Amino acid sequence: MDIEKIKKEFRPADITKYPEISNYSRDMIYDGKMGPGGLFLAALMARKLNLKPHMRVLDLGCGNGATSFFLARHYNVKVFAVDLWINSTDIFNRAVQRKLEDVVIPLNLDITQKLPFANNYFDAVFCMDCVHYFGGNAAFWEHFLPHLKSEGQLCIGSPCFNEEFTEENLKNLPFVYDDGTDLWLNEFSKYHSPRWWKNLLEKSGKFDVIESSETEDGIVLWEDDLLNSLENNVDVKTALTDAAQITFRQDGMPYLTHFILWAKRGK
Repeated sequence: MDIEKIKKEFRPADITKYPEISNYSRDMIYDGKMGPGGLFLAALMARKLNLKPHMRVLDLGCGNGATSFFLARHYNVKVFAVDLWINSTDIFNRAVQRKLEDVVIPLNLDITQKLPFANNYFDAVFCMDCVHYFGGNAAFWEHFLPHLKSEGQLCIGSPCFNEEFTEENLKNLPFVYDDGTDLWLNEFSKYHSPRWWKNLLEKSGKFDVIESSETEDGIVLWEDDLLNSLENNVDVKTALTDAAQITFRQDGMPYLTHFILWAKRGK
């Protein structure tokens, strides 16, 4: 596959299916991009949450704050924009530019450590494109749970594989997934499947998982993300590597897509 074939065959996301961001430019949809999906994925996630004005929402792993700004602007909620790596002053300055500094509260926190929030504080938790870095064990959810209200909502949206890898799959990983770099170890090995994430949350006995499934446009969001990268002059080698991963469809081998998990904390 070459660059021209990617541009011809890869599908852009259909903006008419995303009325929440229909007036956003491409640059706004991928503002501060730190993972695939952009605000397309954020819009699909937010639809799951019954957000009401003035609710307190934790945007967990907010990156540069684009999802926090989207939630605050579109749903009139107060968003706590938490990230480990992005400087909170930078997020605050971006909020000021958008006149959202009163409703977006940026914080630099390691979410796996002791947290400063009151118990039963948040109405909802929104976590996009990052849960696989810290949330793949039951201990994390036990640690975090007290800060979410009884019957408070959790929505996770992230890249994933459609199914778990079997032992045979793991013995025969294709080069596109395990290319001699640290890609498999640091990224793909942590993606898991929608069913895997559902089982993890349910095992805690503290969440009622309403939905956990491959989402609408799960593959298209990968394709659109690469098209956007090409619009912004990503190098050819990176584009071709990404295209090979996105299009890999060997029988019996998990493929890349996206999932959304929606749950409520039990009473």
